[in-house]
Amino acid sequence: MHAIDENGRTVLLNEDGSWQYENSKEWRVVRTYMGDSTDKNTDLFEINEPQWRVRVSTEDSVSIYWHEPSSGNQDDLIDMGSKGSDESYVYKNGSFYLEIFASSGKYRIVVEEKIPAE
Repeated sequence: MHAIDENGRTVLLNEDGSWQYENSKEWRVVRTYMGDSTDKNTDLFEINEPQWRVRVSTEDSVSIYWHEPSSGNQDDLIDMGSKGSDESYVYKNGSFYLEIFASSGKYRIVVEEKIPAE
């Protein structure tokens, strides 16, 4: 999960319940999802820039698909068969949600939007 502090900085919720500041100037955190052995759809999130990515770390297998309800477009992002981490990129903006299939073990998924160069 993420939140914005009183100074406009993004903070991330760690799996142990602690918070940390997101210090990246190249990527903005849009959503963070955590869970274990659950198949689910996420909430709808908005991507304003033409590039975004999904990063995942997992204790077991996980598959992630993106869906764009307005167009009906969908595609797979990440398909991991074992413990580890990975990331994948999408090159379009709009409203999306993720479909997550996790077999067992905890996972953490971060959706980030590319910040345009100034």
